[in-house]
Formats: sequence, C-alpha cells, structure tokens
Amino acid sequence: MDVVGRLVRDGVAVGTAFIVTADGLAATAAHVIAPHPEAEWTFEPLTMPGVSLPVDTALPSDAAADLALVQLGAAAEWQPMALVSHTSATPGDPVHLRGFAASRDYDSGVGHYVGVTAETGRSWVKVSCRHAQPGMSGAPVLLTGTGGVIGVVSARLNAERWNRDTVLLSCVEDLVALAPERLRLRLTAPVGGFIRGTLRLSWVRGSQTELLLETDDFNISFGRSSASRVYLPDPRDSRFHGQLSLVGTTLVYQHLGSHPAFLAGATRQLRIAKGDSCPVGDKDRISVASGTMLVEFSAPDLYDPNAEPTASEDEDADEGKEEAGDGR
Repeated sequence: MDVVGRLVRDGVAVGTAFIVTADGLAATAAHVIAPHPEAEWTFEPLTMPGVSLPVDTALPSDAAADLALVQLGAAAEWQPMALVSHTSATPGDPVHLRGFAASRDYDSGVGHYVGVTAETGRSWVKVSCRHAQPGMSGAPVLLTGTGGVIGVVSARLNAERWNRDTVLLSCVEDLVALAPERLRLRLTAPVGGFIRGTLRLSWVRGSQTELLLETDDFNISFGRSSASRVYLPDPRDSRFHGQLSLVGTTLVYQHLGSHPAFLAGATRQLRIAKGDSCPVGDKDRISVASGTMLVEFSAPDLYDPNAEPTASEDEDADEGKEEAGDGR
C-alpha cells in the first residue's frame, strides 16, 4: 500500500502525510492539522482510489518546527519511509518529492539540495524545486537514489527574485524528537540495489492487446522521429511527441506535441496539452491520433526496501556489545 497519501479533513483533501513506522504512525506539517484538531480526518493512499483510513490527530506536534504526528487507525503492515539526516546530502544533490496537489489527485517533482537556513534560531532544510504545489505541505522530500527522507515540506517561497522556487523543509531531527521511543534517525542513507521493474507498452486492438515494447528502462520517447524509442509510423501522429520517465519513484508522462494526447485511468480522464506533465498509473491508457497504448509496469522503485541501512560506527559498537552479552 502506498505510504504517501492525502490528509482529508471533513471530506476535503487539504495536505499530505507519509508513514514512518510499520504500525501506521505518520508525519505531516503541523499547520495542516493545527487549525482543525476536532475535525474528522482520514488518510487516502495516493495511488489507491477509494481507500480511506481513519486518523487520530491527538498525538505530539511542534508548531515551531511545523511538524505533527498522526496515527492511522486501520490495522496494516506498512513499509515505512526511512528518516535520514540532511547532513547526508551535499549542495547540488538531486532530491524528489511526491504528494497531494490541489490541482490534481497527486503530483511529484524534482529539485536539488541547497543547504540549511535559520530564522529566529530555528533551522530549516532548504531545497530548490519548481514543482511544489498547494496541498504538498507535509510531503516527504527524499534524497534521490537512497529512499531516505531528509525533510518535510513546510513552505515554498515565491518572491519575484530572491529565493524563488525555494522550498523550506522541517528537519527530520525535530520529527524524531516528537516520538524518540518510536522513531529512529539514520545518520547515513540506506544503501541497496536498484530495482528497475518492468515497463510494458501495448497497442489496444479492440478486446486484444499487441505488445509494443517491454523493458526495464522507464525513459521512453514517442514520436515520428527515428530517434524515438517508440516510433509511430502512422502519418496521423505527425504532431504527436511524448516522453515517459521516472520522477523520483513516480512514472510521469510529458506531452511535447502540438496536438493533445489523452490519458485514461480507473478514476480519471485527462486531456494533455503541449508542455503538460501528469503521473501515470499501472494500466492507464494513452491515446494518440492513430490508437491507444496500454501502460503496464511493476516495481518502478529507486531503491530496494529490503536492503539493510548502512550502519554507523555507533550502531556497529552497539551490535558488538549485544553479541558480547549473548556470549556470557
């Protein structure tokens, strides 16, 4: 089940939360919860339409750090996101985020780590990202390729010049301080093998499908150009060009042609104009002038969730003590 989801207040989606423990403890921004603690709250995993889980908001929060914890009420085994100190990153390292967006069901974005800033004695992690949108408050920002969350979206600066596209993140160190008995900070990012998964594209021919491409490379270009990975031979597609790619852990389609394309899924139908991007779900369909392509994929993850994190020197020492104790 998707560990990132919408926080819904009295039936209206207002922010993002993500799972941080296997028993359903989730993190979000305090300003999402604080004004309405008595409201009815639910959590909706981003990629699971129709799934709504009850939320208990009567948990620790820190308004100054803009962080809050909530507990999902439904019993489930979650694969929580790892919390990693921002000191794991160096300026310019790529980051990505994913969360609810007020303009659509959910969205994602990429950017890079800048550093740390401070205001009235409070430190904030600073990243540059053009794609943060209203509704993404509380979303996790990950150090790309590691699976480690280095901060929680708090605010975006939209000044005309200075700091434009800067996103301020609450520090995960402050998040751990809210529940030190349940949360653990990794000083280094988890290291694991990459899972590329499988991407299949097929033409839909009535009730049948005709395999077009099967690959473990999720960067696919479409068009009439011979340089495109998927060549469209029909002249009716002369003004259609597009690109599939992974943005963080989300498969995203960007439309580049002058004629629109159409994307249809289980719960949505979108008209995609030139320059527009949208997330693509498994078994979504992309329609061009000459026909419809079925998109199927599995495990487009950037890291192995079963990989063990790299142990710090302190952790190695603790393990040595435990082994010595077992031997007595």
